[in-house]
Amino acid sequence: MWVKIRATEEQRARWHATAEARGVSLSELVRRSLDGVRAVRRRHQPRRVDPELLRELARIGNNLNQLARWANREKRGADAVAVVARLIELDRELAQLRRAHEVSAAPEPEPRRC
Repeated sequence: MWVKIRATEEQRARWHATAEARGVSLSELVRRSLDGVRAVRRRHQPRRVDPELLRELARIGNNLNQLARWANREKRGADAVAVVARLIELDRELAQLRRAHEVSAAPEPEPRRC
């Protein structure tokens, strides 16, 4: 069933922005408002990552932490500076690797529009 209402462009834009900020459709926002239910923001499900990849990243992270502790103890010398610089590069590369291997969760079904 369709329900039509009159609204100004500003009202419509504001309602759409409110619905988007709460993570629901405009229809869902209106239904919940009329039913007296507050339209709360949907919580985003954390992205799942392959467990084997996580274990391997954890192993690598442990080794990197050992190197970082060594570099922090040394504090001087070209070797320590080089290690810290490389650790920063590796941190960025590992973050890219994790993002590239994220497993997307099954999408939530869209509410049926009336």
